[in-house]
Amino acid sequence: MRMTHFAGKTVGLMVASGFDEATFIAIQKAMLAANAKLKIISRDAGLTNAWNGTGWGMSYPVDSTLSTTLAVDYDALIIPQGDRHIEKLSTEVHAKRILRAFVREDMPVLILADAIKILDIVDMEHPEFVDGADVARVENLVVTNMDDIAAGLDVLNGIMLDGQDESRAA
Repeated sequence: MRMTHFAGKTVGLMVASGFDEATFIAIQKAMLAANAKLKIISRDAGLTNAWNGTGWGMSYPVDSTLSTTLAVDYDALIIPQGDRHIEKLSTEVHAKRILRAFVREDMPVLILADAIKILDIVDMEHPEFVDGADVARVENLVVTNMDDIAAGLDVLNGIMLDGQDESRAA
């Protein structure tokens, strides 16, 4: 999969401590290969901690806190899976503000697997997976129903192409 439409774009990865480390690393590798600028947005300042399946994983530097982040500074948003971090983000007013801004302005958003629960905080219905598909899309909102990171990133890449000449404000 070639993700050429991410080149030069700034992609926000919204997390709280407890996000799935394997998913994070897969996204990080894909964005590096595509020459995208991946920025970690977290409620944690300084460092945020991943979960590696059985315990705490590595710590990663935070580029921007939720309280200071504006959607307009990003070209796309990705929310990885991980019950621990979704539970924390669900109580965070700034996570709600950021997600609402992306959805309101029809900016590209990818939500992976169990992170779909984050849509509940902005009172959005979960997109319907048709005919057993692993990826669902409603306008520029993409969700996966399992660990299919590659398929979700591929759809998001197509959206990046569709909107590359548009100007967005948030």
